[in-house]
Amino acid sequence: MTSTVQKGLSGAFLRYRILAFTTGVLLILLVFVAVPLKYFAHNDGPVGLIGTAHGFLFMVYLLTALDLGIRLRWPWLKLGLIMIAGTVPFASFFAERRAHQDVQARGAA
Repeated sequence: MTSTVQKGLSGAFLRYRILAFTTGVLLILLVFVAVPLKYFAHNDGPVGLIGTAHGFLFMVYLLTALDLGIRLRWPWLKLGLIMIAGTVPFASFFAERRAHQDVQARGAA
């Protein structure tokens, strides 16, 4: 039974890590590359492409964070902060690191 639970947790955490990284990179590209291109070079293309990709993947990120938070029984405040981290540049990397520490601590117990 423990092996199955551990497998489910590691799969949920891997999905969360991938989406936290992807969402974070897309948000950084959106804020620091695409938006300046829109206003200074009058090029709307990158904002449309990167913004749409980030928006879609952010929804998936929210679902994976919720799945991980439920599996780890995080308090609602912690879960909410980790979910919101995908909206602040660089914050998803810090949130992923904190989640990683939590998963490692629970794995050792």
